[in-house]
Amino acid sequence: MSPTVFAYTLLKAFLSPILMLLFRPKVTGLRNVPTLGPVIIASNHLSFSDSIFMPLVVPRKVTFLAKSEYFTSPGIKGFFKKIAFHALGQVRG
Repeated sequence: MSPTVFAYTLLKAFLSPILMLLFRPKVTGLRNVPTLGPVIIASNHLSFSDSIFMPLVVPRKVTFLAKSEYFTSPGIKGFFKKIAFHALGQVRG
């Protein structure tokens, strides 16, 4: 298992029960997401939280095209943000 898949799986397993219980996200159309093969999922993107909750409810790995600033922010906070987004398999947009 690659480090990216391991980090994604670990975070999803840890955060899913907590966030699902606290926020109870509403999901429609999940049955239309195929289990295999390529797929594009378009959320209504009401807020940044879409990028947190969508991977929790979709049964397969979700990769986002993340804005460039997530990978180029200065300082120690920017460094850890860059590492986290890389570890979770996000793509720099």
